[in-house]
Amino acid sequence: MPKILVTLINDDGSQNQQSFELVGDLDCLDGIDEAVENFKNDALPKVEQQLLQQAQERAVAQEKKTLHSDTKRL
Repeated sequence: MPKILVTLINDDGSQNQQSFELVGDLDCLDGIDEAVENFKNDALPKVEQQLLQQAQERAVAQEKKTLHSDTKRL
């Protein structure tokens, strides 16, 4: 079965790869369409989750920096 390799490359250059197998009858158009739809339904939420997690980690780190710099001023 063919696989799709998704690579997320962060701003800092770190990479996260995930492999997704296309499952189904890939010899006909309907089967290919179904396999691609299944890929989107499986892969995209996982990619979105990774992106949201990274954004949350950046926001928490930024908040810690802000709080730390505010306490230094006191």
